[in-house]
Amino acid sequence: MTSGIIKIASRSPTEGWNPVQGESFTSLLNSNDALSQDEKELLRLETTKILSDCIDPAEGANTNTGLVIGYVQSGKTLSFTGLTALARDNKFQLVILLAGTTNNLVEQSYDRIRSDLEIDTNRQWKLFSTQQKGFQTSELERVQSELTKWQRGNPRARTVLIICMKQHQHIDNLAKLLSKLDLKDVPTLIVDDEGDQAGINTKAKKNEQSTTYARILALRERFPEHSYVLYTATPQAPLLISRIDTLSPDFGMVLTPGEQYVGGQDFFSPVGQKTYIETILASEVPDPLNPPVKPPKSLLAAMREFFVGVAIGLLEGQDRKGKNRSMMIHPAVPKNDHLMFMRWVKQTKEDWCVILEDAAHPRHEELMREFRDSTSGLLKTYSCGYTFDEIAECLLEAVEATAIQELNTREKSRIPSIDWKGEYSWILIGGIGLDRGFTVEGLTVSYMPRSTGVGNADNIQQRARFFGYKRGYLGLCRIYLTSENIDAFTDYVRHEESIRASIRRHLEEGKTLKDWRRTYFLDQKLKPTRSSVVLLEMYQSKGKGGWIAPAHPHEDSEILAENRETANAILRDFDMPEYREPGWNAKQAIPAFSDSIRLADFLPYFGRLRYKWPDDNMEHTSLMLMLDRLVAEEPNATCSFYAFSGPWSGVDAIRSLNDEQPAKIKNLFQGSNARTNYPGARALISQSDVTFQLHRYNLQTNDGRRTLRDVPVFAVHFPDELIERVWIER
Repeated sequence: MTSGIIKIASRSPTEGWNPVQGESFTSLLNSNDALSQDEKELLRLETTKILSDCIDPAEGANTNTGLVIGYVQSGKTLSFTGLTALARDNKFQLVILLAGTTNNLVEQSYDRIRSDLEIDTNRQWKLFSTQQKGFQTSELERVQSELTKWQRGNPRARTVLIICMKQHQHIDNLAKLLSKLDLKDVPTLIVDDEGDQAGINTKAKKNEQSTTYARILALRERFPEHSYVLYTATPQAPLLISRIDTLSPDFGMVLTPGEQYVGGQDFFSPVGQKTYIETILASEVPDPLNPPVKPPKSLLAAMREFFVGVAIGLLEGQDRKGKNRSMMIHPAVPKNDHLMFMRWVKQTKEDWCVILEDAAHPRHEELMREFRDSTSGLLKTYSCGYTFDEIAECLLEAVEATAIQELNTREKSRIPSIDWKGEYSWILIGGIGLDRGFTVEGLTVSYMPRSTGVGNADNIQQRARFFGYKRGYLGLCRIYLTSENIDAFTDYVRHEESIRASIRRHLEEGKTLKDWRRTYFLDQKLKPTRSSVVLLEMYQSKGKGGWIAPAHPHEDSEILAENRETANAILRDFDMPEYREPGWNAKQAIPAFSDSIRLADFLPYFGRLRYKWPDDNMEHTSLMLMLDRLVAEEPNATCSFYAFSGPWSGVDAIRSLNDEQPAKIKNLFQGSNARTNYPGARALISQSDVTFQLHRYNLQTNDGRRTLRDVPVFAVHFPDELIERVWIER
C-alpha cells in the first residue's frame, strides 16, 4: 500500500457516505506483515463499508447502531482497530472502546490496539484507559485540548482514544466526566467488543433496565453525533432484542476470515471430527460429589500430545521466532475444579521431568512408549522432517520449560494476564478467564471436561478458544470434549453458518438489519441465547422426526382454491404410476412416486402453498427452510409422494371438523385395514427421504350443516436424521 489518501469508489446516496483512506489506516495495513495482499484488500473494503454505514462526521448531529459479525478468534480486533484508524482518517475526533468485562480482556485489547496503531511511535492518538483509575478529572484537560485543536482546524489534532472496561462503574464514571465537556460537534465512534455480552438489557421483559445497559445509554446520550458499533462472533442476543431498543442494529457486516483461519467447519465436519476431536468419556468427567484422586487417562494423553507439539516447535525454532505453544484446560466453573486440575498438571509435569531425565527410571520405557504413540498420531496430520528419536531428545526441555497458570480470581481480585513473550509454552487452566474474548496464543491442545450448561448456543460457541489463525500448525491441534459438547459444537457450526449466510444475502441486497427476519436452525437441546434478553416473539418448529400437517388448511376460500390448483399441478406434471400392495382393493390403490423424483424439482410446487392462520404459515415457512437446506446440502436428494382420494379417484372421502375454534380436521390419515393388508396412510413413508402426502377431503362442519368440497391437505414426514428445529420471528 502507498501512503497518502485513496478515494473509495463513489456509491449511490442510499449506500452511505464515502470515507477516504489516509495515513492512519494505510500505516496499519503496511505494518501488518501477517496479512497477504488479498487479506489487506479485504480488510480495506470491509472496514470502509462499515465506516460508510456509520454517521457522516461532516453532517452534524446524528446517531446510529451497527453490528459486525465475525467468527470466534477470527480477527475482530483487527477489524475494529482498522475501523478506529479509518475513523481518524475521516475526522472522527473521539473513539471509545468498551473492551471487555474482565481485567485480562481489557489489558489484552489495550496492548493490541496500542501495538496495531503504533501509538508509541506517532502522535496521531491521545490514548487513555479507565483501568487502575487511569481516567479521572485531570485527564479532561488533555481531552479538551485535543478537541479544541479539532475545532480550530489544527492539522496536528490527535484523536482521543479511550479504552473502557465494560463494567457499570467504569462506564458511569466515564460518562459523568465527559458530561463536563461540550461534545455537540464531536464526531464519535463507540466500539462495543463482545457486543452481545454485559451491555444487553437483561431486564427488558420486566420493563426495567439492567445496570450496565443503563450506563451505556447514559454514555451514548453524551454524544449527539456518534455511531455505536457492536462486534461479536455470536450475534443472537443483539438480533433478538426489541427492534426499538437503542442497541438493536440499524446496519451490519459479516466479516470474512483470513486464509489461515481455522474454525468450526474444519474441526466439526465429519472428517474434522475423526482427525482432531477426541472424546472425554463420561466416567472421566470429575464428579463434584466424589472427586477422583488421580488424573483421567484422557488428560494425560492430551498433555503428551501437547508436549510433543512443543518439542516439534523447539526443533523448528518457533520459540526464536516469537511464537507460542499453548494448552487450554477448561473444566467447570467452580474454582475447586481448577485447583484439582492444576495439581494434577503440576504433579504430572514434575513426575515426567524426573522420568525423562533418568533413562534408568523404572517407568522410563513405559513413558517413552506412550510418547512414541502420541507422536505417531500427530505425525499423521502434521508434516515435519523429524523422527521420534529427534523429538524425544527435546521432550525433557518441552516439559520442563512449560509454564502453568491458573486463570481465575482465587487469590486476587484480578484475573492475571499472560506474559506471552516471557515463555514459549503454556498450560492454562480456568473457567470464565478462558471464556469469551480471551486469545490463547498458539493454542494446539484443548481439554474441556464440562457440560453445556443451560444450553445457550452463544455461550457454548464463545468457549471455542481453539478456533483461530492456525492453518500452519493445524496438524498439531487436538480437542478433547465430552460427547455432549461435541454434539453441541457440531450443531452450532451448522446454526452459525445458516445465520451468517442469511444475513449476508440480506445485506448484499441493500437491506438493513432492522428488516431482516430473524431465522435460526438450532438443535432441540439448545437455545439461541439467554431468555432474559429475547423480546422478539419467535416460533419454534417441531424438533423431532415424524408427521407435520397444517391445522386449518380449509380456512379462506381464495387460498383454498389456490392450494387446490397446486395439488392438481403436481398430479398433472409428475409421472405417478398407480401404487398398490398385494391384497389392497381397487379403492386403496393410489398415485405415488418413491425415491424417483428430485426434492429440488418437487419443492417449487410445495412452496406455492399458502395458509390463512399464522401458525400454519409459520410451520410451512419452517418446512421450506428445512427443505431448502436439504437441497443445498444434497442437490440430488429424492423424495416420496402419495396422493389419497380426491376427484381423480372417483371416491368422495369425507372428514368432519372438531369443536375447536378455529376447527381442525378429525382423523386426517386413513386408517389400516387388516383384511386387505392395507397398513394405513401413516405407515406409507420413506425411511431415508422426506415423504409428502396429499389428502383431499370433503369437510363437514361439526353441526353437519355445511360441506367444504375438495380440500387438499399436504402432510410431510421427516426421518429423525433429517429434521432440524427452526426458530423464526413471527
